[in-house]
Amino acid sequence: MRQLEAIDTILPYLIDDSAVKAVFLKGSLAREENDEYSDVDLYCMIEESEINYFLTKRLSYLEKYRKLIFSEEVNFVGPQIVGVYDNGLHIDLYTVTSNSLQNTDKIKVLYDPAGMLSQYRPLTFTISENDLVRYFNSISFTMLEFEAAYCRNDLIWASRLGSHLSGNIAIILRYMYDPNNAQLGFKRLFMSLDKEKHNQLIEAMNLLGPSFLPKGVQLLSELAYELLNELPKEFASKVNIKFFNYMLEKIRKVVNK
Repeated sequence: MRQLEAIDTILPYLIDDSAVKAVFLKGSLAREENDEYSDVDLYCMIEESEINYFLTKRLSYLEKYRKLIFSEEVNFVGPQIVGVYDNGLHIDLYTVTSNSLQNTDKIKVLYDPAGMLSQYRPLTFTISENDLVRYFNSISFTMLEFEAAYCRNDLIWASRLGSHLSGNIAIILRYMYDPNNAQLGFKRLFMSLDKEKHNQLIEAMNLLGPSFLPKGVQLLSELAYELLNELPKEFASKVNIKFFNYMLEKIRKVVNK
């Protein structure tokens, strides 16, 4: 795979740099969920005093693999180069120190002679029950906003609100079918869903375009209703059911006009 080819090409140059204390992967490659379309999340742990030096070397290391047709400096979890090669491969090179590294997703260690990553403990992407209640209540409010936008014929904004609605439902589905990755929402959600739920979500999202409204939003609302009834009753009792049912009926009426 081109991802492994790129890593194998770049890694010896990183290891040979005395400023580099450890090299590791995150993302789908670290979780062993990668495929031919995956990007590369490559991390270098640098000695604090040598960061400025290393930042000047990043592009040259990345280009040891092949020509970059796009690169951009950002600062998400630390100094980062976003790069795209002339074969379409996307790589993110992150620069961290022992102090700035945060425990988040799984890592795959490529180089760590001093054992600096031995204390790293990955976190899951779960959400709390309170978060889940908040997502359900947000669905009701988004339905309210959608109804107003649709009825005033602001179909572009109404379509976007339908997309917001689908995003909340994706997190709830993920919570139910793949709880350790609930925060990831849509990303690879199709791998966790049963066929029926997957088809329901696809059908609804196919109908979220401005010309197909309000049918897509109704299908999403009905799916949310199903999910609410599939969750334990002690959870459902914490959701603002009165508001949700009120908006569900309003959406149904909009569809039947």
